[in-house]
Amino acid sequence: QLLVKYFFKAFRIEERYRFFHETSLDYNEVYCFVRDIFESPSKLHEKSVEIAKHLYAHSRNQNIKDGDVMVTYFEDCVLGDEVTDAVGIFKVENRDTYIKIMGHAGVFDISSEEGISINKLDKGLIIFNTDKETGYQTMLVDKTNKAGNAQYWQNDFLGVEPFTDEYFQTQNIINNLQEFAQEAFAGQTKTEKIAFVNESIDYMKSNNQFDQTDYQETVLQAPELIEHFENFQEKKQIEQPEMNVENFDISKPAIKNTKRFIRSVIKLDKNFHVYVHGNRQNIERGFDENRKQNFYTLYFEREE
Repeated sequence: QLLVKYFFKAFRIEERYRFFHETSLDYNEVYCFVRDIFESPSKLHEKSVEIAKHLYAHSRNQNIKDGDVMVTYFEDCVLGDEVTDAVGIFKVENRDTYIKIMGHAGVFDISSEEGISINKLDKGLIIFNTDKETGYQTMLVDKTNKAGNAQYWQNDFLGVEPFTDEYFQTQNIINNLQEFAQEAFAGQTKTEKIAFVNESIDYMKSNNQFDQTDYQETVLQAPELIEHFENFQEKKQIEQPEMNVENFDISKPAIKNTKRFIRSVIKLDKNFHVYVHGNRQNIERGFDENRKQNFYTLYFEREE
């Protein structure tokens, strides 16, 4: 049970990936190693060695943190309504120090040991033996490099890309709206940017489908803001031709998971935190000439 918790808990079933290569999947090394394991599970150890060598080759010249690699084979996994086997590739980059206390006849021996925490999976990929022709269905975790260096694990080493389903589409539009807020409300208060993103998310919570025209009329409203957003969406369509930026089904789990990473807090020196959830008309920013300090005015109906 501890191993099951360590290997599976960090993954989100909604976030699916698959192997890819610009030319052919036959040129994706990890895909080929995993395919060989599925075809002959007795080759698990042999292919595990090749996977470890492949990871080392991709990380040695990129100042990537060392670690231990584990390759596992899982039987009878349930994916939707299908029962299938899976291969797991995991990398341990961080070890924890544990205190070990042994007591006997009133005498205690205290020592420390290094080990792997079952609550902290650093990097992992689980590949299910389904959809082989299109790169298998996989789930990805990278807890140690969520920004730039994440490229080496996802792209350089594994060669996987997200499914462009409603979950990914919804995450993508939320990320784009945050970028648009920085661009469209440049020079305005942080309140305006936060409130705009929150109102956009509220729109998606209330609708089952994202329709750009309806979104513009409901949330943006101002003609100049609508024109700015249309130009922004055209640019994104060129950058992401595989995405449908104008109309797609909204994933409620994606809203819930992505919302946790959106900052909705205005920090004022070290004295106050203001949490903004919408209704930008109820918060105003000003400057007191006598005190030479900024201030916010909040309008509300009742105190809870």
